[in-house]
Amino acid sequence: MLLPVIVLAVLVTRAGGDAAVGERPPLLPWFAVAFALLVAVNSTGWVPRAVQATGNDFSRWCLVAAIAAIGMKTHLKELAAVGFKPVALMVGETVFLAALALALLRWLA
Repeated sequence: MLLPVIVLAVLVTRAGGDAAVGERPPLLPWFAVAFALLVAVNSTGWVPRAVQATGNDFSRWCLVAAIAAIGMKTHLKELAAVGFKPVALMVGETVFLAALALALLRWLA
C-alpha cells in the first residue's frame, strides 16, 4: 500500500501547487521505487534466508536511527513552551504502546 499512498499524495500536492515555481518532483521518489523492487525480488524466493534476516535487522536499525533523529530535533525548551499536557500525552502514548506490544508478544508466545 506504500506506493499508491505516495502516488496519491504526490497527485494531491501537484494539483494544489503552483506550476510556475520550478521543476516538479517525480511521481514516485527513488526510495519508493527501490522499495518496490526489493519487495518484488524478495517475493520471488530467490533471496536466501540469511540475506533476508540481515536485511530485516538492518531495516530495524534504520528505523531506530530515524526515530532517534526525529527526537534529536526536539529541544527541551520547546517542550517546556508547549506545556505539560502535550508532553504527558506523548509519554502516556509511549507507555501505552510499549505495554500493548509487550502484551501482544506474551500472548503470541
